[in-house]
This record gives sequence, C-alpha cells and structure tokens, in this order.
Amino acid sequence: MLLDKFKNFFLVIKEIIWPIKKEELKLFLPMALMMLCILFNFGSLRSIKDGLIIPSIGAEVISFLKLWLVLPSSVIFTILYVKLSNKFNFEHIFYIIVTCFLVFFLLFAFIIYPHPDLYHPSTDTIKSLSLQHPNFQWFIKIAGNWSYALMYVFSELWSVVVINLMFWQFANHIFSIENAKRLYPILGMIGNLGLIIAGNILVKFSNVEQVTWSEMSEDLSFQYQSEMMLKPLIVIIVCAGILAMILFRIINRIILVNNSAELGVQQITSGTKTKLSISESLKLIITSKYIGHIVLLILCYGLLINILEGPWKSKVRELYPNTIDYINFMGRFNIWMGISCVTFMIIGSNILRKVSWLTSALLTPLMLGTTGLIFFTFVIFSNNIPFDPLYVAVIVGAIQNILSKSTKYSLFDSTKEMAYIPLPLELKTKGKAAVEVIGLKFGKSLGAFIQSSIFIFMPTATFDSIGIYLMITFIVVITIWVWDVVKLNREYLKLCN
Repeated sequence: MLLDKFKNFFLVIKEIIWPIKKEELKLFLPMALMMLCILFNFGSLRSIKDGLIIPSIGAEVISFLKLWLVLPSSVIFTILYVKLSNKFNFEHIFYIIVTCFLVFFLLFAFIIYPHPDLYHPSTDTIKSLSLQHPNFQWFIKIAGNWSYALMYVFSELWSVVVINLMFWQFANHIFSIENAKRLYPILGMIGNLGLIIAGNILVKFSNVEQVTWSEMSEDLSFQYQSEMMLKPLIVIIVCAGILAMILFRIINRIILVNNSAELGVQQITSGTKTKLSISESLKLIITSKYIGHIVLLILCYGLLINILEGPWKSKVRELYPNTIDYINFMGRFNIWMGISCVTFMIIGSNILRKVSWLTSALLTPLMLGTTGLIFFTFVIFSNNIPFDPLYVAVIVGAIQNILSKSTKYSLFDSTKEMAYIPLPLELKTKGKAAVEVIGLKFGKSLGAFIQSSIFIFMPTATFDSIGIYLMITFIVVITIWVWDVVKLNREYLKLCN
C-alpha cells in the first residue's frame, strides 16, 4: 500500500517536472540540446554586444542602433528570407543562415576587433565632431564605432532569426498543439541551461589578469585584455553553432525519416518551399487579421522591453564603466537569468497544461507590468532611497529583467508559438518571418524612436530626466497588450475548433 502511494507520488512529480513520454526522447533530447546551443550563443552574444557598445558609447545609443540599423536590417533579412524560402527547403535555409552568422562572428573577433585604429577614426575626431554637432552626436558616435554597431546588429538578429524564426518554425511544423503544450516549456527549460553555461563562461573569460608591460599604454593594455576575452568566446560560440547544425541534420535526416509515424510528427525535408512572391506574401500577411493580432502582441513586448532596458543599462554602465567589468556583470546576470528561466519553465509547463491559452498568455504582461512599475518607481524616486541609489537601481532592474524575461520565455513564447500551429503553410512560414523578424524589431524600434527623438532634440536629456514620461508610455502599452491578448484568443479558438 505504502509502495503504491510512493509510486503514485513519483508519477505526479514526474508529470509536473518531466511530462515527456519515453518514446519521445529520441526526438526531444536532440531538439533540446539544439536549443541549448542556440540559447548559449544568444546569452553570450547579448552580453558581448552590450559590453562593446554601452561602455564605449553610452546606453542612450541603443535607441539609435535599434531604430536606424537593427530595424532596416530586419526588413532586408525578411525580404531575403522570403526569396530563399521560394528556392530552398527549410533545412537548407537553416544551414545558409546560421553559417553566415558564424562566419561574421569569426571575422569580427579575429580580423576587425584586434585592429580598431585601422577601421575606426580616432577618439579625438569623434569627440570633436560630436561637440560641433550635438544634435547628431549619437549618429557620429555610431559611425565612429561602426564595427561595434555591426556586431550589435548581427547579435540582435541572432535572437529573432535563429531562435524565434528558425528554431520555433521548425518545432511548429513537426509538433501538434497538444504536443506543444507538453514539450515547448520543457524544451525551453533545457535550452535555458545554455544561459547558465554562457554566464559561467563569460565570468571566466572576463576575469583576465591585468597586463602590466611597461611598453604598453593603458589603452593598449585594455585592448589586449579585451581581445584575450573575446577570441575564445567567439570560438566557443562558433562551435555551439556548428553543433546546432549537426543536430538539426541528424533530426531531419535520421530521426524524422525513420520515426515520424511512431512519434506522430511531420517531416520537413520536403514540401516546405513556398510559392507566393514577395508582393503576394505581403498582401497575405497584411490582410490577415490573425497575424495582425500576433504582430501587435510582439510590438507591445518589444516596445516595453526597449523602454525598460535603456534606463537599466544606463545604470549598469555607471556602476561598471568598462567592457570587461560590464561583461563580467552580465555573465553573472546570465547565470541568475538561466536559473530563473529553468524554474519558470517547470511552472509554465504545468500552467499551459492546466489552464486556458488566454490565462497563460495574460501572465506575461501582468508580470512585466508589475515589475516594470516597481523599477520605474525606484528610478524616479531614487533620491529618497536611504541606500546607494545607483546600486539599488541596478539590482532592482536586474530582478525586474530576470522575472519578466523568465515569464516571457516560459509562457509568452510558448503561447505565441502555439498560435502559429493552426495556420496554413504560407502564413506559418512567411507570416512568421514578418512577425518575428520585423515585428519584434519594429516594436523595439518604436520605443527607440521615442527615446532617440528626445535625445536628438534635447541633447542634454538622460534616462533619469525622462523617466516619468517613459513610465506613462509603459502603462499605456501594457493596457493595449492585455486587450490584444483577449482579441487574439477569440481568433485562436475559432481556428482550433
């Protein structure tokens, strides 16, 4: 009797933590390891891009990068993706895109970054031009540090292209809605272990010893340390990317070919080319009310994240003013982010299976709204805090970021991906490309437009001085997000029934 109770208890715990059937492991484990590799690169690149840009130029420049570089790059990529999807099947597109990213990262680390004097104008020239044209100072600083800006763009695109578009489109094609409810959060749980691994590796390589050679100036010494940190990191990132491609090939050419009927999934090695032209695809996407709701969903998230991250990263820069210290902090941040994400994935998996799509989808804006308002309150009223206001703002912002993104990765991503599953191939492929690549970046760029406009017309403005206006915008967008989730839920239920 006692043994039966113990077995039942064990089965309940297993169902909560690991709702994977034994026969599914042959597909699930390679998928999870592939996601771990991709998210490891995401966590590493996120810290590297910020570590290059923010200490060198300032957190305010992020708004300009997202609006004037990342958004146009996203549009260009989407057009190229539509063309590729008409010529190649999904498997070949994956190899082409990931390889292009990895080649650029190698070129940056081993050729461009070690020789800044060859590619960038002098610091004095950038300062002089910025003083002469204060309203355009951020554009001048971006142009003066163009290689860092290009690395920032490629790193930003990795998250939306390889994770949101390529990986999740692959998963959406082979899994049903019922399987997605069980598998997606656990995929995310294992994948987010990549953030913990990335954090530990970033901390390890950013703890470089000081170079004290007498013939080297302080600037050259710091440049040397940065190279010694960056090169091995990029090599590991490239190896992780290659491993992801190998796993992708194994899944497509072996697992799905031999076991698709047994696993109840579809193959994607054929029948994944699309036929509509760019103009026809655009018309299909624009006229789809359903896709429009998903776009608004992602716009709201992107806008809110941009509004929150600018002020927080500005505070982090004040506390950690150089690249190595900044990346070291972000490495520790990634570790806690990964731990939180894994925990939230377990919770999210059970929420998805126990409650409705609507309830699951509403939890992310509620978490983001609550933690965001707490952060803005600390920033706006920092002078009334009895402790070190800078340190408190950094820690509160980090907690806000960790909690909101953990909810986003566990529930927002899963519910959003489930919303694509009932769609036909053209909308599932090209609609998703437009939504994920352009939609998210447009949302962040909209926030960037608001902030960059202020910084252009008010050159002396800072994130601290515009905090109250950002908070008001934040509240309005959260309200729109909640409304859109309710509307999308109605359309989703119609397609599923």
